[in-house]
This record gives sequence, C-alpha cells and structure tokens, in this order.
Amino acid sequence: MGCVLALAATVVWAVSRPEGGADRTGRAHASASPARKWTPTPATPSGKGVLTLRSAPHVLYLPRYNPHDTAPYAPVYTVRLGAAAPYGGGQGAVGGIEMDLDLSAFEGKAEIHPRLPGDCALTGFRMKCRVEKVQFGRVTEVSPFYVRPAPGAVLGRTGTIRLTVRAANAPTVRHTTRLVVDSPQLTLRPSGKRLTGVNPGEAIRLTPAFGNKGDTGIDGGVSVVVEAHGATLTPRYSNCRYDKPTGATKAQCDFPGPLPAGAAYETDGPVTAVVGEDARDGLIQDSVWRTADMPDFWALSGSAPHGTGATLGLRPVDGGDFLRNGDEYSEVASGDALAFETSRHDDVAAVGFTIKGRVGATVDVTVPYPRGDGWTAPGGRGTLHVTLPAGVSLVDVPPEQHESDIPYCYPSPEKDGTVACPGPAPPGTVMRVHIDRRADGARGSVRADSDPSRDPDQRNNTAPVTITYLP
Repeated sequence: MGCVLALAATVVWAVSRPEGGADRTGRAHASASPARKWTPTPATPSGKGVLTLRSAPHVLYLPRYNPHDTAPYAPVYTVRLGAAAPYGGGQGAVGGIEMDLDLSAFEGKAEIHPRLPGDCALTGFRMKCRVEKVQFGRVTEVSPFYVRPAPGAVLGRTGTIRLTVRAANAPTVRHTTRLVVDSPQLTLRPSGKRLTGVNPGEAIRLTPAFGNKGDTGIDGGVSVVVEAHGATLTPRYSNCRYDKPTGATKAQCDFPGPLPAGAAYETDGPVTAVVGEDARDGLIQDSVWRTADMPDFWALSGSAPHGTGATLGLRPVDGGDFLRNGDEYSEVASGDALAFETSRHDDVAAVGFTIKGRVGATVDVTVPYPRGDGWTAPGGRGTLHVTLPAGVSLVDVPPEQHESDIPYCYPSPEKDGTVACPGPAPPGTVMRVHIDRRADGARGSVRADSDPSRDPDQRNNTAPVTITYLP
C-alpha cells in the first residue's frame, strides 16, 4: 500500500526523446508534425451540451536549460474535458471538438513536441487538435504536447499560453496558462517509520513537513494531503477539508503561501489518525501539491466539510534532508508512509461488482479493491484476478493507447482465461469489456490472493461478478 500515493502522483508523463531542437542560431523552434491540410472534426453531436475544463494548468514551469542528454522536460500540458446536458441528466455527447492553442509564449524559450500527431497539427507556434466527442457525464483527458527548455530560456521570463476549445454543439471555452521560466521543486520530509504493537482505537500522530528546493518560489499556495488506511482522521483544523464529517480517511489542508525557493516548514500541530477497531495494519501518508494545479480527481471539493477547531499553522524548519519525487519538477512531493501493525491477522476480503450495459456495448468498469490489507506485495503492488461472466469478453487497453493515470486490466500472463487487474492506484483500476451476447444468470468472480499464514480465512478472498443488461 505504500506506493498508493506515488501512483497518484504520476502527473508528469514519460516521454520519448524529442527529435526537434534548436536551429544553427541556437534559437528554439517548434517541432512541427509534417505539413498537411487541417481537416475539422466532423460534428457528431446529439443535442445541445455544455463543455467544461475539469482541469487545465494554471501555471506551467519551464526548468532551466541543460545542454546534456539529461536535459529536463517540463511537465506535460494536460487538460481534462468534461461534458454534460445543459440542465443535467440526459444522454448524448458534445461533438466536433477542436482545441486551438496559441503557443507563441514558447518562442525562444523551448522546443515544442506534439504527443498526438494523428490528432494534432502544429504550424509554427499554433497547434490545433481534434477530439471526436465527449459523452455527457464523462471526462476525456488530452495531453497534446510537451516541451523541452532551449538555450534561449532566461530564468524569470514569463508568458501566456492561450487555449480555446470549440465544439459543434456547446459554447466555446477559453483558458490561459501562465508560463514561468524557472521551476520550484516541492520536497517532503520522509517518514519511513513502522509502528508495531499498535492497539485498535489508538491515536497515531503525523506532523507533515515540506519545502522547496527549486529555482523559484510558489505564489499560489500549497496543499498538504493526508490519507489514512486502516484508520480514520480526526477533523480538527479549520483550514483542512475532510472527505467525510466523521470517519474521514482523507484530509486536504491549504496554506496560502508564498513558499520561497529554499524554504521549508512543518505544521505546528499533528494530524491525528485513530486506528480502526478491525485493522490488522495500515498507514498514514502525506503529500504536498501546488494548490492551483492539483488534479481534480485528487483534490477535495470546496464543499467538503472543514474541521471545527483552530487553524493549522506552519513553522520554519531545516529542509536539507527533505526528498523530492524523481524528475517531477513542481507538481507534487510524496513521502514514505508512516506504517503501523496491530496484533490482529490480515483478513483480505474481495469485493464483488456488477457489469452494466447493453448487448453489443463496450463499457468501462471500475474493479473495486479488496477490504483489508495483505493482498499487495511488499513493494505495494497487487493484482486481482477476474473471471468474466459468460457472454462478456475483455477489451485489452495497452498503456500507450490511453491518456490516464488509471491502470487498465489485461489478459492474465498465466494464460488461464482470467483477467489481471493491477493496483492499487488512487483513481482505481478499470476493466474494459465488450458485452457479446445475453447470458441470463451468468456469473464470474474476482479473486484477491493473500498469504494464508497471515490471512487464515481464505473463504472471503473470492467474490461474485454479475451482469445487468440494460434495455
């Protein structure tokens, strides 16, 4: 479970080495795809809709130029488009979507590399991308380009990236992103502790601490997120939001900033978690994000309940030994979890689920993770094994064919006809299936393996998978 947050924090996509570069004068240029005539996306709408930007970068930091092969990349520019019916409910889609990006802010500062050459065309510093459609109630993630700093990138320079999204049956949406040539580097104090002999109902305290080892400060504020597994958080602080008023397992504490380069702070009070009465083991894990660009699927809603006590404050500390997340320059830092064990045994319990859809339809189904700990390996990875009901087949979705941090299930390497579903990942694991034919009463199963010596009761390690046919 210790890698749960690390999986969520994969905001920077792995990219291939760029083919573009600077010209003989050293001036950065756009790495354009082959010249071709731009063909608008055919409109396939079904009634009026509303198109929204569920998330888009507010600030894009461009790290300092490095002439070596290890020269850094900036975080990938990623937007998440959502669609809905004008008054809620209803079926349909927003279609004929075109993204128009003014990237002139990169001129002389960075090389632009398209990531979706089949759907995006780059001419000079203007990029146009087409998105076939977004179904009402769904979200589509698009990462049209990434950039690499060029020799002309002068620290401190700024610019504006302008995005316009048009659709055949929805109002136009616009967004601006501030480009900053500099990069903060969020860090977090490591924990790495493991408490043993913890009693159920006992309070565990974690004092988060974070810093900035980058080139520039963060003006838009930072947010500390604390997650508890096998325990619940006490809703104590007024500047912290909790996912539930009672029994919360996630808290987001916002600090307005600034966070200057070289500064480090710890909270002036602990975050308290109460160990569950039935917990065998668990963990408390913290992370720090730039508030303005927290992913919408990770941030808590503004309407989430606040704590009822005093404000959680900050005090300066020495952040010399704080750690950063690999090559993720500014987005997030996540620490080693504070893990605990109780005297109880593991009791892994698989959670069944239902596939819903029409015959002939392809649907995505979230595969629920088991209750209890012990189904993951020591490194924090685990795999569920699904046997599909009769009449349902798996649609394999290789990683390179989707723009998401969400892992998809795949055919089991054991070649036993089952489906392997990796996890755990905070957004969940998704299985894409096709409903080939109707088979009333068909049932499958989901299995979570565990060590029998730590989980003596293996009877609940398997749960049913059923299907409901929609008209």
